[in-house]
Amino acid sequence: MIICDTREQKNQRILQYFETHDIPYVERKLDTGDYMDSEKMDVTIDRKQNLGELLRNMCSSDKSRFWREIRRSKEEGIKFIILCEHGGQYKTIRDVANYKSQYSRISGRELMERMYAAHIAYGVEFLFCDKRSTGRRVAELLGKGGG
Repeated sequence: MIICDTREQKNQRILQYFETHDIPYVERKLDTGDYMDSEKMDVTIDRKQNLGELLRNMCSSDKSRFWREIRRSKEEGIKFIILCEHGGQYKTIRDVANYKSQYSRISGRELMERMYAAHIAYGVEFLFCDKRSTGRRVAELLGKGGG
């Protein structure tokens, strides 16, 4: 069964995907990430709506909570996957170098460097998808199918 964090916002289409494909889920508070498998809690998926949200989480003055969550998952032996719904031209961390935020002075290159640092230091995996495929990707990543 997939556990969906109760604090996860705007995830109705993801839950609808689970319901449509008979993937059982329950909503409850998670300490790390937004989605986990209740039977094998060694992987967590943290969904980001776009690169702007990821930039705010990794680079803003309020980034400490996010980095604590990453460190906590590593300490607890939980693989931390960030699934960014930016999609389109963004398929790898390297592609993020071309990102330009209209709300921040932080460059795509700087964001890319922080992502690489999180990957190297904490094993964080960064994956990209479009919003239409998020439910399927979450189910696949947690080993729950996703047909």
